[in-house]
Amino acid sequence: MQTAGVSNYNGLVASFEQRFTRWGSGALQANYTYGHALDVVSNEAQVFTGSSSSNPQDVNHLHDSYGAADYDVRHSFNANYFWELPLKAALRGHGKDALVNGWQISGVVLAHTGFPYTVFDNGEMGLLAPNNFGGPIYAVPASPLGSQGPCGKGAAIPSAITPCLPPQVLSDGSPNPAALFVQSGCETGFNTGYLPGPTGPCGGHSVSFSQGRNHFRGPSFVNVDFAVMKNTKIPRKEAWEWSMGLQFFNLFNHPNFSLADHWLTDSGYGQIFYLEQSPTSILGATGADVARRMIQLKFQFRF
Repeated sequence: MQTAGVSNYNGLVASFEQRFTRWGSGALQANYTYGHALDVVSNEAQVFTGSSSSNPQDVNHLHDSYGAADYDVRHSFNANYFWELPLKAALRGHGKDALVNGWQISGVVLAHTGFPYTVFDNGEMGLLAPNNFGGPIYAVPASPLGSQGPCGKGAAIPSAITPCLPPQVLSDGSPNPAALFVQSGCETGFNTGYLPGPTGPCGGHSVSFSQGRNHFRGPSFVNVDFAVMKNTKIPRKEAWEWSMGLQFFNLFNHPNFSLADHWLTDSGYGQIFYLEQSPTSILGATGADVARRMIQLKFQFRF
């Protein structure tokens, strides 16, 4: 056991807050964070985004595992607001107070860029396990890795017409020439391996490229909640009030996709199987599918 890991974080936080009273009363608050977190292992080696591991790939070269932290979110934005609607003024004083006063709208906006992940060669990990090697094996790139295109709806099952990562093999079982990584079992060491060739999946020339940890990024996240409520004072009970209204969670029913399968030999490699759950769902962290839009009719009595 060693405590030889290092980590760094650079960030910038900007906040804006505005209260207003001219057209009803209300407030708006918005926050933006730019951040970049790097380390050799994240979250005390507990799985956060699916790419953490308690063991480095090469214990003699810990810096090879130095990269974006599993929870490295480069851009994050959140905002919340409420507005007491001035219906009485808009109607030029007409209408009963009990009907036109007390209307309020509010909402929350959450958005951030995707989490990073590493492509692991689980086939090679299985071959090395009998030799007491328990660390992850980073898949060896077939060529230098550049920036990757957008990943999201097109990679979602069951259609998955545009996987986040090109498949390793074609429909006939032959190696895919467009694959980003050498075929599983063709590694000759950390960051080295053989490309496919005439004699088989490992029959080509040798390559030596480093994937690095957490080179890839998952889909971004956007969630919008909205509520409209009517608050009414109870006559002759100044401290008593009842409210009713509608609350919309994930107002636009926007799908937020989770990370793609990043295990090289999985049949679903490169495809997305799950949706990200909203942190503001009615049902909380139940593990159920609470990603879709939910509408709640709310009654509340305060005294």
